[in-house]
Amino acid sequence: MFFSVFCIAFACGLVLFCFENMAIVPIDFSRRFIPERLTPLFHTHVYAQLSDVQSMRYNQLHASYFNEQTIFFESAMAQHILHSFVTLKLPDGLANGLRTFIAEEAEHSKMFRELNRQCLPEIYAKGDFHFINVSLFPSVCLQQWVKRANWFPFFLWVLLIQEERALFCAKEFLSETDGLEPHFVATQRRHLADEVGHIQWDEELLDWTWPRIGKTWRDINAHLFGWMMGEYFTTPKRSGLRVVSELVKEFPALQPLWPELRNQMLQLSHNQEFHLLCYSRMVTPKAFARFDQWPEFRSLSKVLHGYCLPSDIPKPTR
Repeated sequence: MFFSVFCIAFACGLVLFCFENMAIVPIDFSRRFIPERLTPLFHTHVYAQLSDVQSMRYNQLHASYFNEQTIFFESAMAQHILHSFVTLKLPDGLANGLRTFIAEEAEHSKMFRELNRQCLPEIYAKGDFHFINVSLFPSVCLQQWVKRANWFPFFLWVLLIQEERALFCAKEFLSETDGLEPHFVATQRRHLADEVGHIQWDEELLDWTWPRIGKTWRDINAHLFGWMMGEYFTTPKRSGLRVVSELVKEFPALQPLWPELRNQMLQLSHNQEFHLLCYSRMVTPKAFARFDQWPEFRSLSKVLHGYCLPSDIPKPTR
């Protein structure tokens, strides 16, 4: 028994030691940083016109933006959302879980921040965000909203669906371990270890909060959730286009192709395959199953094109 416990402790310590010492090993820029299919431009026809060097660089730039998304979500949103609930009279187990949740989210932000600074120190030495640029008014509004998430519990739905998608993406990284840059794989492996518990706490918070509010306020919050998902989390536009713009700056020969690159990125709003890879019953099954239970989400398919009620899913033909 003692020997088994010793072996487990030793293995855990070895994994942590290896992760913490990854910073000593240089980033391998000869490899992709993120699975190709998790990058929007990969789903356009114009992507095939990029050279191998250009597509590799786009992949690496998008991976840094992908890390920015995690930092923004976990530091600018999740931390404040969770803090607004910790002060309430929650069940003891849930309250303790949220404190752990908050600490782990802070650690995740630090982890992705350090990875970006190791990859692109000239860009990230002075700040966490290069591709994400929230203008002043929306930024102030968001800061005030997330600090009052108990008034606007639609943020819990954002938390759940984004944590689920992060879990799916981490598994995608691990499924391509041999072909991806080791630092990115190690970071996603560590991220994955905590996400399952985070999703469970998200669900417990929703179970405690959502039924307590009246139908009218649930309708309003469901509408706000749909608006936020459609504006910031579905079709790549602002930040996603900045990644492509950065690529064009690095490769001036792509300048004549910029209008087509931009147009085809925006046209992904009509690409069902892309939408299913973002949010679907395969990618975000727990969130979708919960949408099914509440009538205020019946029109959500107008925003999340991968969502429809189980009764509306076509049955396979023989």
